[in-house]
Amino acid sequence: MNFPAHPSRSRCSRGFVHGLLAVVLLAAPAVAEQQTAPAADSVRSHRHARTLQTRFERLRLRNLPRVPDGGSHECDEIIGRLCVWDDGDDDWQPKEEPAAIIDGREDLLAGLDSLAELVPGDHWVLGQRIRYLVEAGRLEDAEAVARRCGLPGGWRCDAYLGFVLHHHTDFVRSESAFRRAIEAMPAEVREEWTSPGRVLGRDLRRWLSTQPDSATALARLWTLADPLFLVEGNDRWTGHMSRWSYAMSAERATNPYDINWGNDFTEVSVRYGWPIAWERSWPRIGQTRASVTGRDLPAAFRAFPPRDVLARGPDGGGLVIWEEEEEDHPRATYLPPYLDSLGELDAQVSRFWRAGHVVVVAAWRTPEFPRPERSPGDGRGPANSVPPAENSPPDSVLSGLFVEQGGALAADVRTMAKPGSTVRLSARVPWSDWGVVSLEAWVPELRSAYRLRAGVGLPPLPTGLFAISDLMLLESGAEPSGLDELEDVLRPGSEIGAGETLAVALEIYGLGSREVLHFSARVERRDESFLRRMGRRLRLVDRPDEVSIEWREEGPERPGPFLKTLQVGLSGLEPGEYTLVVEVSAPGRTTLTAVRRFTVR
Repeated sequence: MNFPAHPSRSRCSRGFVHGLLAVVLLAAPAVAEQQTAPAADSVRSHRHARTLQTRFERLRLRNLPRVPDGGSHECDEIIGRLCVWDDGDDDWQPKEEPAAIIDGREDLLAGLDSLAELVPGDHWVLGQRIRYLVEAGRLEDAEAVARRCGLPGGWRCDAYLGFVLHHHTDFVRSESAFRRAIEAMPAEVREEWTSPGRVLGRDLRRWLSTQPDSATALARLWTLADPLFLVEGNDRWTGHMSRWSYAMSAERATNPYDINWGNDFTEVSVRYGWPIAWERSWPRIGQTRASVTGRDLPAAFRAFPPRDVLARGPDGGGLVIWEEEEEDHPRATYLPPYLDSLGELDAQVSRFWRAGHVVVVAAWRTPEFPRPERSPGDGRGPANSVPPAENSPPDSVLSGLFVEQGGALAADVRTMAKPGSTVRLSARVPWSDWGVVSLEAWVPELRSAYRLRAGVGLPPLPTGLFAISDLMLLESGAEPSGLDELEDVLRPGSEIGAGETLAVALEIYGLGSREVLHFSARVERRDESFLRRMGRRLRLVDRPDEVSIEWREEGPERPGPFLKTLQVGLSGLEPGEYTLVVEVSAPGRTTLTAVRRFTVR
């Protein structure tokens, strides 16, 4: 399986190999509720359904594409009998499914349809019908079967309906179906399906254990795991429930690995999803059977937030950029059914305090959205089974600014933008200790999106407290007189042209009348060697790349927010990554510091 974190980041792909480890097979979970003994003809029909399902999977196995030496990978993790590894293959694409497998699946579905009339209360037969209809991309048929379900208790019906609706990208109705299923399912099943232990990494499990209200904290984690707030419904949560539904349907069924389903398959399915394609290797010398590798599209990512984004850290309430952890093997990954890629958005965010609320402002330029190059047999349903025919850019880009506070969206501002245009959005949110900002751009027809998320402090600002806002990069030469004008001249991103004058703005709070302020601003290079940084600090080497200015001036006549604009010349700076540091002080007051990173191109 291929599960890279983000385009342009370290990739995490996985393969499952059977025959690699000699491990005792685990028993399938017991059915929770008691069932009455079926009649003899029902038993025969059930056995015939299992025979048809096994026959198809053996046919699939015989027709899988061959790859050389598919079982020789070093495992990043071993889960039961399964080897999970990262092969870093960003360019992998599934091959078109052989006609023999397509025809065999249709024959299986036809046979299951006939048998379902003889055993209408057989949940195993229902699960196979739902699973293979979704696999075939026949989502309307799958939904119709789920709605005619009629199983005793009804919770499996709703679980399978939620599974189908998730793949149909109807996440709002999928959520409703799964919540009905959770309400009605046996307590031990509910506990297993809703427990986050399988998908949360160690840091998040520890964080969750320290929260006074674990249910509220877990709900917040699921809110922040939602890949795009632009998309209605939380598809990361419905995706999690869908993986449990898939595992339920796969119990006691033959699979492409031709080994019995066990807890290891459930674990891998819930953490990473089920493969969209399989490959088999040629048997190596001494082997009697080939190994089978399951793969996913190379774009899945960690959906849950890093721990340091969730709450104010020891360094205060500044922005904490949500960055993907690149070195360790991911605990769980996910790729929405409406995306083939999720990239990083180059944007800037700043906060400006007012009485009772904070104004969050952001700006970015809509990125390029390349046309996807995918195989029509990628197994992700009819909505994405055929790549777009044109290579022209999209007409518009859905864009949004969102602010999460306490597990709910306190701000939801959306707009449509032209490709390559500047998006400038702002939102007013109540004071709170902490929140998460999400900036998003999405082109549904291209199945591509970009986003930037950051944890931010939004605490109350007492009257008279000496404080400053974030630094905001402006268009060259801009000198706004107030916050309304500032929002119209925000620079879309953090890139500056070589030799350009850097315009920045910040607000100062808590000033009295005509206080004398001392300002200093300096530019420091970030992408230099450790030895050079130490030499600069110890003044053992020249500092040709640093810009430094300072001055004094009188503050405003009346108390209130004081907007200050700075113009910093960057002539002589080489291309690279820099940090602008601005310090503000006044007699008898603590020196305040604001920083902003930028790149000279």
